[in-house]
Amino acid sequence: MACTTSPYGFHFEPPRSSLSHMLFKVVKAPSGGSPQWVRDAWVGVQFQALQGVPVTVPARASGEAEVTQRRGYPANARDLLGLLALANEDAARWYLDNAPQMLDPKQVFVLDEPCCVAIAELN
Repeated sequence: MACTTSPYGFHFEPPRSSLSHMLFKVVKAPSGGSPQWVRDAWVGVQFQALQGVPVTVPARASGEAEVTQRRGYPANARDLLGLLALANEDAARWYLDNAPQMLDPKQVFVLDEPCCVAIAELN
């Protein structure tokens, strides 16, 4: 697993041997620096993870400066933002205003492991 820094945060590159994509559903609000109403908006969103097993990576929560270890399912941040916008435009707009790096096509967002359930394996 490789994790590199950019001016906006960390980019995750999964190992080639674990590229099995999985479809997950957010069932509980994730932790993070965004307001509770924004985190609550994730509940019900279905997303494709970059790999089927959780990873632990250094991460910076949206709106926070401190880097901590985060365990969860990595997904393309821009794709996730689009999915969130379908569920709640105001929550997606919060990220555009406060974490514009999510539009970087290389940016990865990690959704907390306990907040997600696997729905299907995508081949």
